[in-house]
Amino acid sequence: MSYSLILSGHYDRDPGLDKYLLALIHSDRGHVNQWSCTSSHVNGQKSGSQHVKGGLIPPTYHCKGLLQYAVDLTPLDLTHQAGVRGSFYKITPFEVLTINGTKRGDFGVHLDANAPGSLGCIVMDWHNFKDFESQMAHLRKAEEVKRVALHCFYS
Repeated sequence: MSYSLILSGHYDRDPGLDKYLLALIHSDRGHVNQWSCTSSHVNGQKSGSQHVKGGLIPPTYHCKGLLQYAVDLTPLDLTHQAGVRGSFYKITPFEVLTINGTKRGDFGVHLDANAPGSLGCIVMDWHNFKDFESQMAHLRKAEEVKRVALHCFYS
């Protein structure tokens, strides 16, 4: 994979829902694009919440046997789902086991279409998500990219 998505943020430092950055990086061309996003909800962004259902998407080193996440660039149509209301870019694997023994999963990248935040998915406002969708469609159609590696980092 010549592209990678990097989710970067910090554990709960600010009052309310903290924002993160999702950056698209190419191995030869460098930083291609970035979007403001978040993961989890106002009470799920603390250190350790990656081990709790609904908390931050856990980084790979907090999971048993997980080397890498990937984002599938063929979106699922979840317009019927209240928190999504549109395209859902599935993050694989479907389920992971954290080093604390918690099963987490069903992660994706989608529009933040309901109450602010998510249950671990990476969510964006309408402006950022439309740009993300456009970029993913370009990669899928023009460059025939099927999936992009995802790396999650919190400080």
